[in-house]
Amino acid sequence: MKMKSNTRSCCQYIQWMMLAFIALCITSCKDDDDASISVFDPSKPVVISDFTPKEGGAYQKIVIYGDNFGSDPSLVKVSIGGKEATIINVKGSSLYCFVPSGAFSGEIEVSVGEDENVQHAVAETAFAYQKKMVVGTLCGYRNNNDDQGWKDGPFETCAGFRNDGFLRFDPLNPHHLYISYDGKKEIQLVDLKKRMLSSPMNNSSLPTHRLRNIDFTIDSKYMIVSVDYDGQQERSPSVYLVERNANGVFDSESNTQELAAYKQCNGAFIHPKNGELYFNSYDKGQLFRLDMNDYFEAIENNGTWDPKVVSNDKFELLYTVADPGWEYRIYIHPEGDYAYIVVRNQHYILRTDYDKANKRFVFPYVVAGARGKAGWEDAVGTDARLDTPDQGVFVINEEYVKEGRVDHYDFYFTDKGGHCVRLMTPEGIVKTYAGRGNSTSVTDNNVWGNEDGELREVARFRDPTGFTYNPVTNAFYILDTVGRKIRTISMEQEESDN
Repeated sequence: MKMKSNTRSCCQYIQWMMLAFIALCITSCKDDDDASISVFDPSKPVVISDFTPKEGGAYQKIVIYGDNFGSDPSLVKVSIGGKEATIINVKGSSLYCFVPSGAFSGEIEVSVGEDENVQHAVAETAFAYQKKMVVGTLCGYRNNNDDQGWKDGPFETCAGFRNDGFLRFDPLNPHHLYISYDGKKEIQLVDLKKRMLSSPMNNSSLPTHRLRNIDFTIDSKYMIVSVDYDGQQERSPSVYLVERNANGVFDSESNTQELAAYKQCNGAFIHPKNGELYFNSYDKGQLFRLDMNDYFEAIENNGTWDPKVVSNDKFELLYTVADPGWEYRIYIHPEGDYAYIVVRNQHYILRTDYDKANKRFVFPYVVAGARGKAGWEDAVGTDARLDTPDQGVFVINEEYVKEGRVDHYDFYFTDKGGHCVRLMTPEGIVKTYAGRGNSTSVTDNNVWGNEDGELREVARFRDPTGFTYNPVTNAFYILDTVGRKIRTISMEQEESDN
């Protein structure tokens, strides 16, 4: 029995060895065939027989099939829609690449070879290129020495944008984008139509260079400017009212009036439906309310812009948030039904609902992030992690409208420490919308950078703060503080579209 067992094992071993040898021979022959096929032959034409997928947008992965592509990517060039594609791999009868941004016409061309030995092929059908939202750069630059300073002028040469700031469009002029900075007394104007940066408001009547935000009264006649003035008195200047000049714009000659005083204000915002002013104090985390109708009635009765006519006896304390001594801003929903309180340095967002009967916001509750726990985590509610959330804006979601939802708006905001743009749904679901690119174009292994392109695969930011949206053009604008730029998120544009 033992002998039979050994004999059987020996026979099985020999059989397995023969099968392995045959398989090795077949594989070797196949490899030889593949090697001969994959070498580019300049005496033969390059052929494109097919490609997949047939449609898609920028940075879509695409495989092109054909013949005589060779196996050396350095000898191969692929253009789609006249834009050069990034090649990942080439193997004889197929190649793998990414669709480049702006490949609008979709024509696919493959060139193989070098010097005079180059063969070309064009696909019979075009790739159906689909435009998408992408990150771009509007203006600003950063040199290697980081010493460009502040410089007004055309978008091609202007510089600065280096401080934390706040962006706000003029409600009466969709081409005028204002910027206030924490650390620069001037308010800058980005003129999108003229493509110029200027600093029209260097207002000596403001007590500090810490300008925290800009808003406008409900009739758009006045600009609201909050200042973070760390005076010794409890009631130090907090909010100013700036009147449009005779030409309907704001500049250093505009009338400026102190509106309210309570030290270290981080933000002042107008209710979009009834015009009430809400502003805070960093000192103890207070949120105050001012009925602007009462204020303008006092101005009208006085008959002049008298600096003594201030509203300090008219605003009221609503409540104190849980984090005194921390920055926060209040962003009011377009319908005025609620607002988000973004507690910047403690990394979470509160919601405060509006009591229409009593015309005031009620005590808030947490809807995203966790107090004092910085991080980057897309999740729901308090499971999400934020890192210094900054300026936010409500943007209508047409899908919500079609679905008949009560709330039609998502809330987009910059996440400074996370180097990205996030969005939060009405249900409190936090998602990363743009930034932290991880495509092959990113080689430094950082989540921050200055790459433009596809929202998540490529685009990167560095400490973004100011953020706003223009519904007329469906475009976002981002103050990229370390990148020293104004970045954009907008739909790709062909030259004929501009």
